[in-house]
Amino acid sequence: MESWSQRLPMKLPMTITTRQFVIAVTFLTLGGFLLTYIALEYLANPTGYWIVLGIQVAMLFNAFIPHIAMTIRFRMYSPGVITAVLIMLPFSFYLFRRAFAENILSWTQFWVMLGIAPFAVVILAYLSLQIGKAFDT
Repeated sequence: MESWSQRLPMKLPMTITTRQFVIAVTFLTLGGFLLTYIALEYLANPTGYWIVLGIQVAMLFNAFIPHIAMTIRFRMYSPGVITAVLIMLPFSFYLFRRAFAENILSWTQFWVMLGIAPFAVVILAYLSLQIGKAFDT
């Protein structure tokens, strides 16, 4: 992460160490898995499904911004772009197509979630990086 960010033609708003980044991504991943498990196992079906779909909308947004967008904009590899293109996009399209087909999600709900996603992604990224920073001692 550190060597990649130093090659960017712009400065990031904060210095992020590789260790801090790994801790942040681990925290987000485990949190996502835990929230998905709780949503599907313990909540009523529609609520649990919307939570899972909301998480996936945030993941879909995150695939495009920053991963794919930075790769295109800076014409250089961006960490996570391969995972975004090969895993996140196909899985997201499958999941949303199935949710629409089974009337679990409407287009209105999808667009509302997509409108919330940028804010959720920024807030969660910031908080997880702060957690990473706290544990990177």
